[in-house]
Amino acid sequence: MVYVYELDPATKSYGLTGIFHDRLKVATPFDIEIDLTAVDRRPGR
Repeated sequence: MVYVYELDPATKSYGLTGIFHDRLKVATPFDIEIDLTAVDRRPGR
């Protein structure tokens, strides 16, 4: 699970923008997509 926060320039505090379980996909500050189910996969498991 990944929690994503973004800085609000008006309040200078971070706010939660998403909670991702299987796939992390965001466009800010750049496009990124990560299959979270594959993160802990190791050869032989």
